[in-house]
Amino acid sequence: MEPRHNSNQDFQAVESSFEQDFETLDPIAKEKHARRFQRGLKWMGAGALTLVLSFAINYLCFHSGVDFCVPMYVLTSLGALGCLKGMMDIF
Repeated sequence: MEPRHNSNQDFQAVESSFEQDFETLDPIAKEKHARRFQRGLKWMGAGALTLVLSFAINYLCFHSGVDFCVPMYVLTSLGALGCLKGMMDIF
C-alpha cells in the first residue's frame, strides 16, 4: 500500500479576522476577567462566611443537645457550593 500525501503546496494561509482584531479584544478580555475575578471573590467570601456560620450553629446545637442535622447539611452544602462557584468564576 502506498502512503497518501495530502500536502497542498499551493496553500496560502489567510489571516482570520480574530487575529486582526486581537489587539482590540485584549482590553475587553481583561475587563471581563477582572469582573469575573471580583464576582468569584464575593462568592468565595459568602461561601466561607456560610461555612463559619454553619460551624458556629453546629457547635452551639451540639453543646445544647438540640438536633442539628438540618443546619449541618444545608448550611455546609450551601457554603461549599458558594466556594465552588467562586473558584469556577476565578479560574
